[in-house]
Amino acid sequence: MSEVYTENTERMYEAVVTDLGNELMMNAVANGQKVAITEFAVGDGGGEYYKPTTDMTALRNEQWRGSINSCEISSEAANVLIVSAVCPGTAGGFTIREMGVFDAEGHMIAICNCPATPKVEITDGVVNEMRLELEIALLNGYAVELVIDPNIVTATKADVEKVMELIRANGRVTIGTANEPMEENEIRLVVAKMPY
Repeated sequence: MSEVYTENTERMYEAVVTDLGNELMMNAVANGQKVAITEFAVGDGGGEYYKPTTDMTALRNEQWRGSINSCEISSEAANVLIVSAVCPGTAGGFTIREMGVFDAEGHMIAICNCPATPKVEITDGVVNEMRLELEIALLNGYAVELVIDPNIVTATKADVEKVMELIRANGRVTIGTANEPMEENEIRLVVAKMPY
C-alpha cells in the first residue's frame, strides 16, 4: 500500500505496528524467539474512515479473516515486509477500509487503514477474488516469522503469469523425483518414481 498524502502533507493512509505487536517482538528478541504472524483480516471500519492507532487490539469491525498467502521483503526497504492474502470470491457484501495481521494467539500485530474498496459477493453476479497487501515497517525483522499454511496458499492469475514469464525467460521444466539434485533455473514436476 503506497502512502497517500493530503494537501497538508499528513498521511491519510498508513500502517502501524501495534503496542502489543511491538511488545511481543521485543520479548521475542530478548528471549531468542519469534512472533508467528499467521492471519490476515479486513474490516469495514464501522462504516467510516479513521486513522489507526498503536493502542488498538482489534479491527473496528472485522468482516473476513484468513491465512496469510505470502510475504516478501520490499525492494525499496530491507526492513519492510509486504504481507499478502487473498480474500476469496465467497466473502463479500462489505467495503474494506481497514486491514490487520495477527499472530498464532490472535494478537493484532499491525493495522492499517485503506481507501474504501467494495468487496462484492458472488450473488452480485461478479466473482471478486481480491489480493490484499499490508506493508509493515519493522525495527527488527528477525523477530517476525510468517507462518503460511501450504494447504491454503492461493495463486492469483497475476502470480501464475509472473511464474510463466520467469519460465519463458530463463527456466526449464523437468520431471523427476525429489531425491535428484536440482539445477539452476529448473522447475521440476516431482513424481514418486520416474515413469520410464
